[in-house]
Amino acid sequence: MWENLSPQWQAALEMAWEAYCSGTIPIGAVIADAEGNIYARGRNRIMDTSAPENQVCANELAHAELNALLALKLDYAECKAKNVALYTTMEPCPLCMGAVYMSDVKTLHYAAHDPWAGSTNLLGTTPYLSRKNFKVIAPFDPVLEDCLTALCVESEIQKRGESILSSRFYELLRETLPNAVEKGIALYRSGELRKKQKTELPANQVFDWLAHQVQ
Repeated sequence: MWENLSPQWQAALEMAWEAYCSGTIPIGAVIADAEGNIYARGRNRIMDTSAPENQVCANELAHAELNALLALKLDYAECKAKNVALYTTMEPCPLCMGAVYMSDVKTLHYAAHDPWAGSTNLLGTTPYLSRKNFKVIAPFDPVLEDCLTALCVESEIQKRGESILSSRFYELLRETLPNAVEKGIALYRSGELRKKQKTELPANQVFDWLAHQVQ
C-alpha cells in the first residue's frame, strides 16, 4: 500500500503514526503542492506537553489540521502560486474545517470519514461559508480509510476502555465503517499495534502491515 501513496499522503501518515506513538489521537496533516513538496506538517497534540514553535499542545484545540496551518510560512500569494492543499488523515471537525476555510489554503483532501465530528458538510450552509471557491476531495482508498479508522479505534479503546464502544459515536462509526471498527477492536485485544509502537517500527511498515489486517 505505502508505495502506491503520494508523498503528501505518506507524510500525513507519518504524522499520524508519530501522534499514536506519543500517546495522543493518531491524526496527521500536511500542507503540500501537487508535486509533493511539503510546506508544513502538523499532528494532534492534545495529550502532548510540548510542540514545535508556533504550534499548540496540551489543549483540546491542539488538532492536527490546526497545527499544520500554524506551521505554514507561506502567504496568500505563495499559496495560490504553488497551488497548495491540506492533506489530513481524518475528516476535519468544525474547528479545523473553519480554520482551513479561513486560511490561505483553498483545497482540502481527507483520507477517512468521521461520521461524528466530520464537518465538510458545513460548506455552503452560511453566506460566509459560501463565499470562496473551496475544494474538498473525499477519501480515495477504502483500505487506507479502514487502516486509519482502525488505528483511531484502537487508540481510543486504549485511553477510555471498551465501554466507549456503546457510545453514540461508535454506533455511527459502525454504520459507516463496520469492518474498520471490528478490526480496531481486534487490534486492541491482540496488542500487536502497541508492540510495533514499542519497537519503533516506521510508518511505512506499520501501514503496510495494517493494510493486510483490515482486508
